Amino acid sequence: MEYRCNECSRNFDGEESLKQHNLAKHTNEKPKKINFKKYFIFIAIILIIVLLGLSIVSSSKKPGKYDDFAKCLTINGAVIYGNDYCEYTQNQLGFFGKSKKYLNYVKCAENEELCDSKNVKITPTWEINGTMHQQVQTFEALSRISGCEL
Repeated sequence: MEYRCNECSRNFDGEESLKQHNLAKHTNEKPKKINFKKYFIFIAIILIIVLLGLSIVSSSKKPGKYDDFAKCLTINGAVIYGNDYCEYTQNQLGFFGKSKKYLNYVKCAENEELCDSKNVKITPTWEINGTMHQQVQTFEALSRISGCEL
């Protein structure tokens, strides 16, 4: 027995062959539309992430606001004694922002003998020109004591 397609008049040997042909060639289903909105949102998110990353990288390469001041303090022999767990030490270092990397910072928890020999009782303590200055110091005080300009 032969089976004939009503749409294109093609002949088939079996009913199953005709069904497969009709499904493949003559379905009324429309092709799926591409969801451009979804792709646009995905691309926008990727662009935002890339731009944010570039912004972070470029800002990290900029010099700190107090680089010259911190370098001058170190060149003049200033040392700050403190501890990472001390909020006052963290506040003092925080004043310098990215420039704190140029300070001569001694962690007393890791250098107990040195801090004891310098008679450091309170953190932070600055040693400038052989004199110890306890507690958080303003930039103006550090400038006056060290001779470094802000």
